[in-house]
Amino acid sequence: MEKSYDEDLAILMSEARDLFKSANYADSARKYLEAARNQEATRGLAQAEDLYHEAIKNFIRASEENKEKKQFRLSSQNIYYVSYIFKKIGAIDDWRAATNAVIEDLVNAAQEYLLWNEYDRGIVLISTACFFYFSIEEFQSAEQLYKQYIEQIQDDPGFTRAQQVLYSAGHAIKAVKDSDTTALLNAQQLVGGHLKPGLSQIMGELFFPAIDDAMDIVVKNFRSKVKLPKIVPEVNISRDLVLGEPTNLSIIIENEGDGEAFNLVFKLDFPEGIDIIDGGTEITIANLPASHSTEHNLSIHCSQPNEKGVYELSAIITFFDQLQTKQTMMIGPYDLIFREKSLTKGYEVELAELSSKGLELKNLLRTIEIIPEMATDLVMKFVEDLIKESEGILNNEEFETAQANINTINRAFEIINTVSGNEFLDLVNTQRENFIEERILSVSDNLKKEFEVQKNQLKEDQLLEIENLKQGFEEEKAQLEEKFNIQKENEQRELLEQLKEQQEKEIADVTEELRIEKEKALSEQMEKLDEEKKQALQGQETLLRDEFQKLLSEQQGKKRR
Repeated sequence: MEKSYDEDLAILMSEARDLFKSANYADSARKYLEAARNQEATRGLAQAEDLYHEAIKNFIRASEENKEKKQFRLSSQNIYYVSYIFKKIGAIDDWRAATNAVIEDLVNAAQEYLLWNEYDRGIVLISTACFFYFSIEEFQSAEQLYKQYIEQIQDDPGFTRAQQVLYSAGHAIKAVKDSDTTALLNAQQLVGGHLKPGLSQIMGELFFPAIDDAMDIVVKNFRSKVKLPKIVPEVNISRDLVLGEPTNLSIIIENEGDGEAFNLVFKLDFPEGIDIIDGGTEITIANLPASHSTEHNLSIHCSQPNEKGVYELSAIITFFDQLQTKQTMMIGPYDLIFREKSLTKGYEVELAELSSKGLELKNLLRTIEIIPEMATDLVMKFVEDLIKESEGILNNEEFETAQANINTINRAFEIINTVSGNEFLDLVNTQRENFIEERILSVSDNLKKEFEVQKNQLKEDQLLEIENLKQGFEEEKAQLEEKFNIQKENEQRELLEQLKEQQEKEIADVTEELRIEKEKALSEQMEKLDEEKKQALQGQETLLRDEFQKLLSEQQGKKRR
């Protein structure tokens, strides 16, 4: 049966609370965030705000833990989620405060990298901090931060890549400050060509939406004065290039801006060793209106690898905007790696072998009694899904993901080989037998204790009942004596003179007779009660002994099997 929305939400909430209890605040916050998004999509933002606030609290807790450990980059990521949520729910002041906290963490993280001479990574975070300033339109603060670090690296030829990353912020500042068209285009190019790739190297893709939003703020400020084209080139090159085989190269040029681009020239710079089979190295477009694109295809060939094993392809784009300002963009370089064999075909062969091996292991696991069939099905379903996923992503040339999946499958196979080995199975069987023996002894001890408790309880109940009978007999005796005395007094008044001696004798006889009868009745009842209790106790003892013998026989039978 398919789960309902409420069941899915309950599961997310339960997982979030469990992660919180284990002090895993970041994962707990992400669960709350997922639950909030689901709630918002189904029932609206107002119904989701409480969940969003729970996510905020846990992201802040995770950030505080990160800061205590000086993990400022992780802290910036957690606080970024906080700023994102505040902006979504319309808490603008809180959003700005959280954004400033993100900037502070990014700068602290950058200083850690710079301290260890990792300038490329440090400058990537400084540039990202500048873009967060752009997002809240604090361009002056961004400029101060930019100047502080550009002075340290602008004259050092060893920091060329770091300069390009930081220039992405510098050109954006210049574009807004001076309404400089060239600076804006350079900023856009450097963001896509240097800043984002730099963030990817340190697993900072989380900040891409924030950088895009910040760039939109920059463009919005600039566009308030002039409509500009925004040329976005895309060069699609296969990552599975094979020596001696032709390959296609696709070039898409899109104008994502508001203004038209004129006299656009896209010139490719092919290295020596690459032959062009079909197409040209220069594309000329008289005009490219806003929101339009054009595509061109080439076919190339390489027969021999160079010394480095990698060819670099670059390009230059020039065009004019409506102000007749000439814009120039450098594209690339793109790495062209030619191999003797196709990566795709190699991975396909490896996946086919893994699929065959998986079937063999599946059949092996089904022969092992102690491994549940459900567990076997779950493990093999996981492996089959990874193989199917890998086969699919090879079409998109996602070789790293395919390799990661293959590594995971091989690790799963290693574990299966371990648990299906004789050494592991003998250990499991030994532990199982020890557990059964310990369980039998435990049950036996418990039965003995229970028997003693019931036995003592029966004795106590018997004594209590005897005491109650004695008390009843005494009360009855007292009542009879009182009644007899009253009758005696009445008779004595009437016959005091005439029957004194006879009455005394009769009274004595009656009293003796009553005493004997009462004692006899009491003695008979006591004997009867003792016999009944004794029989009841013997019956329960026999029953408990039979139950214990039966349980012991069953356990010994299991052990022999």
